[in-house]
Amino acid sequence: MFAWIANIHEAFDFVSGTNDVIVIKHSNGVLQSSQFSVQTNASIIKRHHLGQSVHVYLNGLPTNLHMKIDSEGRCVFPGGGTKPTEEEISLLPVREGRNSLDFRVSGDILASAGLFCWKSSDKIVVVDIDGTITRTDVGGVLASSELGQSLGLVHSHEGICEVLSGIASSGYRLLFLTARPITRADATRKYLSQVGSEEQLNMPQGALVTSALGTFNTMTAVWKDIKAYKVQQLMQIKSLFGAALEEGETCFVGGFGNHDYDAASYVDAGCEKERVFIIDEDSVIRVEGSTVTYNGYPAMLPVLQELFPPTILLQGKKHRGSTVPISPIGGGTSNPFSVNKIPGAALLGEGIGKVWGNVTSTTNNMTTGMGNSLQTIPAVQSLSKVPVPELPKMPNMAIPDLLARGKPPDYNDPLTHGLVDRGE
Repeated sequence: MFAWIANIHEAFDFVSGTNDVIVIKHSNGVLQSSQFSVQTNASIIKRHHLGQSVHVYLNGLPTNLHMKIDSEGRCVFPGGGTKPTEEEISLLPVREGRNSLDFRVSGDILASAGLFCWKSSDKIVVVDIDGTITRTDVGGVLASSELGQSLGLVHSHEGICEVLSGIASSGYRLLFLTARPITRADATRKYLSQVGSEEQLNMPQGALVTSALGTFNTMTAVWKDIKAYKVQQLMQIKSLFGAALEEGETCFVGGFGNHDYDAASYVDAGCEKERVFIIDEDSVIRVEGSTVTYNGYPAMLPVLQELFPPTILLQGKKHRGSTVPISPIGGGTSNPFSVNKIPGAALLGEGIGKVWGNVTSTTNNMTTGMGNSLQTIPAVQSLSKVPVPELPKMPNMAIPDLLARGKPPDYNDPLTHGLVDRGE
């Protein structure tokens, strides 16, 4: 029986995955790093790669960091942990913002991620993915799967790219926090890069943090208490700021989610309720702890700078919760009978739309092709050369505004028909 469970475990983890790494740079130059979480797939374990050295590359160049694959398929440092020492991190030539991170075995890339170097004065907005960026939880998972991506499914809430881009352009850092397994990290990054593409928009850069476990262990250990998992992840990131945060101060200034446990985890990590936004399947957004609602992400755009003022205006001020008033837009209400609440209904509609779009595109191409083919028939070519007689041009007529004369038009009056102007 245990062997059967082990086989299920390996069947789920068929790809490798890694979380993005967050490095906080303090004013004195000290760097604090989050975990280097890398999970290999089952086939690598079966190929007897256990114990092999994993070389870490930063921005395409080799570093002094080395890991190895343990018996669980995780990459760990020589001491057995997943976090490098301060000295090892200080030797890395990191640049502010996103850095590329590769984990290689025998020259082959095992997994890739981003290393995000942020300042200790930066402020973070937390964003859930499934049901928050995507329109539904299940639909989001399907849309980011290989099948969904091959069909071009996006299944996202309208306006999410504009809102997050506006927040990022005001100087805030974005943290995409999800309870997806780490083996779905690459698929999630690819999905995020496609959100907004239909409107010629791009999702702004942000660090992606998933469960550090594979699919089976995430289902059995993480999903039973997602709030506890998210609070733990947020507190670990908050600890990287250390003494840069005074008592009562927070690095998290806002959060977007779609469940009560999202809101609770953000508040527990220090977010003010007035900056926690929960969205439902109908794209109605409520502000946690209030009756304020927004009719979708686009309704937030007019007051976005009030909700998230440029961080340059906050410099020198310790953030202990914003007092900026929230301007309610719309007053949207959730519809308990919405078709979006039927599992998979919205995604099915989007899928049918994509397929139908392909069909109509193909039909149009065929029709255009037939039209072009007709031009090659000699009889058609002859007809196209037959001169069409030019009709005589009518002289310009000054048609009076009859209604302006205060009475309905008299159709017995020749002037009504323009006969006078034509000399008839």
